[in-house]
Amino acid sequence: MEIALGAEAWEVFRQMSTAEFTTTLVAIAQRLDTKKYTKHKRGPKKTPPNKLSGKQQTQVSTARILAMRR
Repeated sequence: MEIALGAEAWEVFRQMSTAEFTTTLVAIAQRLDTKKYTKHKRGPKKTPPNKLSGKQQTQVSTARILAMRR
């Protein structure tokens, strides 16, 4: 962060005590709009496919399961 803002912008924080610093950070965080910084909303979960295990086929490959999801 010092590269982006420079050393003089951080002088205020260097002179603060730990309690003052945490109070300041909490106050700044309360004013932030978190929706502005979210990157991506999670989509709905895919339902898992039915497994093909049984007497005819005892093992199901991962590639086959992934191909069934499409």
